[in-house]
Amino acid sequence: MNEPWISQEKLGLLIMVIFIPIGPLLGTLGGYFVPRGKAKKLTLGVLIFGIALASILFVFGVTALLFGQPRKIWLMSGFFGLDLTLCLGIAFWVIRKRIRDAELRKLMAEDLTLGGNEGILKRNTERKEVSNE
Repeated sequence: MNEPWISQEKLGLLIMVIFIPIGPLLGTLGGYFVPRGKAKKLTLGVLIFGIALASILFVFGVTALLFGQPRKIWLMSGFFGLDLTLCLGIAFWVIRKRIRDAELRKLMAEDLTLGGNEGILKRNTERKEVSNE
């Protein structure tokens, strides 16, 4: 068995410091701002950043397994990285759908507003033409 690259405590602390803030941040961005049509790029950027870090953690776990690191090192980093990659990947597609829905609602609201104004303007011009005759 090889000497561990990193202690289990330091690895756990590193994982917590990096990934614990991502959850509440994505919850706030994806649940509050995205349905209102705001912070779309920021939300997708945070998601892609999280997916990239989780993928790196997964690759680290697989590499640690291949190089004969202790079980606690490769198990914690590999499975946690795989789990986060899958969860954040699913969240990416869900939030992309929420962004499209918000944009569609915005376009529909603009269309209804413009259509309503055109109808009112058309009726007003018809009344003026009738009263002039």
